[in-house]
Formats: sequence, C-alpha cells, structure tokens
Amino acid sequence: MSVKCKLILAASLSFGPLSSAETLQFRTYVTPRSGETLGGPCIYQLTLPQIDHPVRGVFVIFDRGWQIGNLYFDPAVFRFAARHQLGLLLPQQCPSKGNEDMDVVPENGIGRALITALDQLGSASHHPELSKSSLIYFGFSGAGSLAARMVEFAPERTIATIEFAPGQGDPLGMDTVQLSEKARKVPQLIIANGADDHVGTARPYAYFEQYRRLGAPMTFLIQNRTPHCCVANIVPLMLEWLSDVVQMRRPTSDGDPLQPINPSRGWTGRLVVENSGVTEALWHAKTWNTSGAEIEDARRTSLSATGLEIPRAPTDAQVPSTGSLVPSWLPSAEFAKTWLTFARQASHPIKPLE
Repeated sequence: MSVKCKLILAASLSFGPLSSAETLQFRTYVTPRSGETLGGPCIYQLTLPQIDHPVRGVFVIFDRGWQIGNLYFDPAVFRFAARHQLGLLLPQQCPSKGNEDMDVVPENGIGRALITALDQLGSASHHPELSKSSLIYFGFSGAGSLAARMVEFAPERTIATIEFAPGQGDPLGMDTVQLSEKARKVPQLIIANGADDHVGTARPYAYFEQYRRLGAPMTFLIQNRTPHCCVANIVPLMLEWLSDVVQMRRPTSDGDPLQPINPSRGWTGRLVVENSGVTEALWHAKTWNTSGAEIEDARRTSLSATGLEIPRAPTDAQVPSTGSLVPSWLPSAEFAKTWLTFARQASHPIKPLE
C-alpha cells in the first residue's frame, strides 16, 4: 500500500529557493516473501525535491538512528538532490526475524525489498523511471556493511556508495565483503573514525586496501579523534565527492548505462597514520588517527608497491602502530584539496546534537 503526502518540513528546514516545482513525499510498505529473513513489513520514505522533473537517480540513506534522520532532512543534502535531479529515499529500520537489527545481506530479502519499494513508489508518484533509476547508497555503522554489499547486489545500477564508520559483527563485517570485477568499478567513499571503539579503522581499511590495490576507484579517510558518531561532520566533503562522481557517471532518467570511471585519471591522496590509543571493542585491535597527508596527480601514483598491507580480520598484532596507507582515488583537483584539508585537521569537533 502507498500513501502520498506533502513534505511539510520543507519550509521549516529552510531549504532555500530551487525552482517553482513542488516538493512531495511518498511512503510505501514492502512485505516479506517466503524464505526471506525480514521480520515484518519494511517502510520506505521518498522525497522528490522537484516533482515535475524526471528522476535521474535515487540517493538511498539507510536508517541507522536519529543522526540518519537528520541527514535525510539536511538542507544541503536536499539541495544536492535537487541540483542533480535525484530522489531521496529513507529505508527505515527493517529488523530481521528474531533480531532487532537488520540483516545486512541483500540476498536475504532487504535488497529485493528495496527494488520492490522503488517499483511501488514509481507508481504512487507517477514517476515510472524509479523502477530503473540508478542508485547511491549511504550506510552508517552496520548499514555501511549493507551499503557495500548492495554494490555487489546490483553493480550496474549503482552510481556510488558511501560507507561511514562502517562495520558489523562477525561474520558480516566490512572485511568480509566480496566484490566482483563489475562491482569493483563502482566508486566508494569509506570514512572511518579515529576514536571509534565500536568498529575501529583496521577492518574498513582492510576492505579498502584489498580492492584499491586492484585499481578500484575508492576513497578512504579517517575522521580524527572522533567516536562512533558524527555524520553531520562529513556532509560537505561527502557531497563534494558525490557531485564529482555523479557528473562522471551521468545517470539518466531513461536508465542508460552509467559511464565508467577511469581511476588512473584525477588525483590520489596518501594518509600517514599512528596509533590513536583507542582499542575497538569487538576485535580488540588498535585504531588509527591521521598524522600526515599528501596529494598528487594520479599519473604519478603506483598502487602495487606502496602502503600498509593488513589481512582481513586482523588481530591487534597485525595492525601496525604507524605507517603509510595505500593511496586513495580522488575524483578532481578541487576535491583533492578538500580531502587534504579534512585529513590534516587534528580533530573533527562533534556538532551540536551529536
């Protein structure tokens, strides 16, 4: 079933002038199928910033608490979506059977439910292009593992993904995500936090390192001295990265194939890290803060012989206390400057309400 309602928060959030187009919000429910692990109906909330424009893609922000609700209604995110003719989709927390947490394996039902929701929302909003829209995923914490797995679930339909402070308990942590050659072509932004005692920095880096060495267009950053929180801190950097990537990928309302990324073009960024003094609780491995950062033209960068190499599921002894990481892919010279400024910031203050 689908319910349509006007987005009454637009004025109070002061999104600012965009166009004369009306902004509407839609909600739909998707029920589990036999054999799926979903514990009940999943709820999906869609905002179309400009209802009379065709939708070129959908920015999917997986629910993971009130910080994600703030992100979904963030005026900067709204303006970004409007500028690129994207919808905003909030899949609200969808617990699995016998567990209050979500099942982060798309093949167990949550991936199918998302695609079904887009079909239903396409009918409700009179935007049938939603059934074939390309997608961006944002996942925080355990939903970061889900966002990474959605790349493999539907790589041809994925514009990009952002995994923030990503991780999930064994056996579904970030270091267990497997990407095919097709999925490795999707740009990913991975941000770990230097004082994160939940999931740490080593396992997100192990995931990044394995596929970045294979040439994947992946960007890695550490938010220094920050615990397992603080989504608002990364919004300006995330949106700048996404703006570059969306322009490169060129999603269309007709569902045309996304343009490939050439990771040998653009810039690269290298982090030097040091022990933060914080140990993450699940696997008892040290975490890192950034102690240095540099950028250079990608044509001068070699991925084969540089950067710390750590195994998946590393023990504390397998996580060096200091070292230089594998260089990140940076989509443009302007973003490279933003990445460098963020990386060199000694600490990232927690914003109000976080």
